[in-house]
Amino acid sequence: MSGAGRRSSGTDAPPRPAFAPLDFSGEPRFAWRGVMLDVARRFRPMPELRRFVDLLAAHRITVLQLHLTDDQGWRFEVLAYPRLTGIGGRRSESQLGHGPDSTLDGVPHEGWYSQHELRELVAYAAARGIRVVPEIDVPGHAKAILAAYPEFGVGALDDVRARNLEPWTRYGINDEVLNVEDATIAFVATVFDELCDVFDADVVGFGGDEAQKTRWQDDARTQELMAERGLASVEELQSWFLAQVADRLRSRGRRAVGWDEMLEGRDPAPDAVVASWRGPVGAELGARLGHDVVLCPDLWTYFDYRQSDAADEPIPVGTVLSLEDAASFDPLGDGASASSASAALRERVIGVQANVWTEHLDTRDRLDYAVFPRLGAFAEVAWHGRALDWASFSSRLPDYLAWLEEQGVDSRPLDGPRPEQQRPGVPGVPRERAARIAELERLTASLAEVAGA
Repeated sequence: MSGAGRRSSGTDAPPRPAFAPLDFSGEPRFAWRGVMLDVARRFRPMPELRRFVDLLAAHRITVLQLHLTDDQGWRFEVLAYPRLTGIGGRRSESQLGHGPDSTLDGVPHEGWYSQHELRELVAYAAARGIRVVPEIDVPGHAKAILAAYPEFGVGALDDVRARNLEPWTRYGINDEVLNVEDATIAFVATVFDELCDVFDADVVGFGGDEAQKTRWQDDARTQELMAERGLASVEELQSWFLAQVADRLRSRGRRAVGWDEMLEGRDPAPDAVVASWRGPVGAELGARLGHDVVLCPDLWTYFDYRQSDAADEPIPVGTVLSLEDAASFDPLGDGASASSASAALRERVIGVQANVWTEHLDTRDRLDYAVFPRLGAFAEVAWHGRALDWASFSSRLPDYLAWLEEQGVDSRPLDGPRPEQQRPGVPGVPRERAARIAELERLTASLAEVAGA
């Protein structure tokens, strides 16, 4: 399963498909028309990634963001730290289902990409008009790191080692976070240096999302370092940490892209791109602070979310995000009017992105089911910069669905999953839209206070 055993010149890749029969008339509204693929939770072999690139190119997608690391796995070869893939690239089993009734499947999961393979992927994508933006997630989502190098965790070494025997076999948000010692910052700098050596994109992802700060708050050594650095809160500490990464990237001629949590505390990098996934608050604040913004609000662009509220929908998570919902995404108007976005935001938005988290997408066919045909609607929205006319889009659907079938894409039928696409007995936790909106308001309350100041 290691990258060293799968080196290829790329000549065995399928031919690039023609453009999908969608409406790409006129000039595109956004240059950044992106898809984020999570290969940390579920490793996808390189031939499948090339196939995915071909399909994205056919939809005129211009950015593939690769989420290479998370609690559940580390997929990027770092020559200076080989245990990141040797230990962090394998877990003994995976969570089956979602929520309190989920179980474990007992099946080992492993895989990682060599630097040689990733350089080939970058070239393959570039030939098809796609920029590959890598993402290494810090300072949270760190269990795979700490399984390999526990000295970078918070607390006594034996305690960190005992808490992180392997990458996480569960899904969700974990309490583990990197410590803020100078040695850890040097480790992170080395990792990002090697990332910049492999990927030529001018933008590099540094995560910054969902970092739980309880361990920092409760750790005497972390509090001592905060005092030495003049940091008044753990939110400021995260900003300080991300600023070190952004400075390193800047020294390599790159700038960071981070999730909207990066704006909590101090602004870590004035030149960073903000990927706003928790509704409009982060986008508006980022624009007000002078950041370029990529819009990827979960209610409209998270393609792991369930596609209907029917009982046969496989492993239902999140809110309902149907094909029609994807088509109704209005990036700067949010379905109401063009005036709902501020002038600052309109000036700073550089694009939109669909995010594909893969906790429950464990095969190529399940990835196809989640992404298609919703990507067709998203691609048109990204091109035109506005919600689609459903009647007009519907008139193109038959040809588009036929094209997907010709490409061998196992997409979701419009009338619901086929029997083999269902997951009977595997639990999920569906969310109602109103409940999720209330949760997002709570999660972004601190950003809203700053934005309103």
